[in-house]
Amino acid sequence: MNELLKSLSKFGLSEKEAKVYLASLEIADATASDISIKSNLPRTLVYDILERLIERGLVSYSIKSNKKHFLAVHPKKFLTILRDKETAISSVMSELELIYKKEGTKRPKVEIYEGKEGMKTIMEDILRSRVKEFLAYGSSRSSYEIIPAFMGDWHKRRINRKVVMKVIYNNTKQSREKIKIFKSTLNYTKYKFMPIELESPTATIIYSDKVVLQSWTKEPFAVIIKSKEMAENQKRYFEELWKIAKK
Repeated sequence: MNELLKSLSKFGLSEKEAKVYLASLEIADATASDISIKSNLPRTLVYDILERLIERGLVSYSIKSNKKHFLAVHPKKFLTILRDKETAISSVMSELELIYKKEGTKRPKVEIYEGKEGMKTIMEDILRSRVKEFLAYGSSRSSYEIIPAFMGDWHKRRINRKVVMKVIYNNTKQSREKIKIFKSTLNYTKYKFMPIELESPTATIIYSDKVVLQSWTKEPFAVIIKSKEMAENQKRYFEELWKIAKK
């Protein structure tokens, strides 16, 4: 019975509506009192639910001896309702798609990537986007601790493609030391340091119409937000931060 209730709930019925429908299906041609006892629900509530099910075409009724008797329609009615819904949506699908594609109605697209492979996917997307420059801030080169070999190769490919990285690193001793160690990866790079001392495993990358929030922890993950408006706002924020950043 629980599986039946779950399936009917997925169709769109509430748990109580499903109970009333199943009760009326089991005891055909029943009064509201009969259904109330079978479903273990108050009679006044059963009346209200039956009215809703009648409106949806799932229950019918007849009058016998001045009393309403209710009858659940054949279960195949659910399939008919689904087909009717599909037909209704299909008839306006082209119009809905046109609305969706309009620039003014686009909504930010958010994706989450987890683990080392997820972080690699994000970095590869920067190169695939074919941007000539991307911005980053809040970084302390933690990526080299998580995926060192990949980042070394990635920077080589970035440099070969002459993609400029404009970055504001966290202002820490660790960041400055890493820059000296990995100096060969800083070709086609403009960098400064945060105006305050700050250490954090998180970083923000802005490129194309995307903003990426990265967390370079032992279990790294990243959130990528595709939004032209948000990307433009982040670019303006970065440029203001760049003005007060330290060399």
